[in-house]
Amino acid sequence: MDNADRASTLENDARERAIAKHHTKTGISSLYCRFCEELIPEARRKLLVTDLCVDCAMIEEKRNRI
Repeated sequence: MDNADRASTLENDARERAIAKHHTKTGISSLYCRFCEELIPEARRKLLVTDLCVDCAMIEEKRNRI
């Protein structure tokens, strides 16, 4: 992976965080996960404003800890 690839990855991550932040502020939960496109269970959508299923949310949290 060269510097251009790293920059592109960082840019994509920043864009995804900005979109997620926007969705959180507007109070709209997505019906489908933005990563795996699986249906997000209704109970999860009612509990919190999200655009990630449980599995993808756990992966995202691990990735953001680094």
